Amino acid sequence: MSVETLNVKGKMCPMPVALTKRKLAEMQPKQLLIIIGEGELEFDNIQRWLNNNAYKIVAASKDNAEFKITVETKP
Repeated sequence: MSVETLNVKGKMCPMPVALTKRKLAEMQPKQLLIIIGEGELEFDNIQRWLNNNAYKIVAASKDNAEFKITVETKP
């Protein structure tokens, strides 16, 4: 399974969600995407968008200001 990374650090809402949406649309089924960013609002908004669009969040963690969300693309 291939893994790709998307860095949304320094981007203000709604850009992190828009960039996540665009990146996932380009990927193949059952790939993993690791989203790296910062900010509580961005962390929550990306996860909310993923859940609302039936993506599987494999892992989500936050360390101080930085977060990492791992999501699997749809089959």
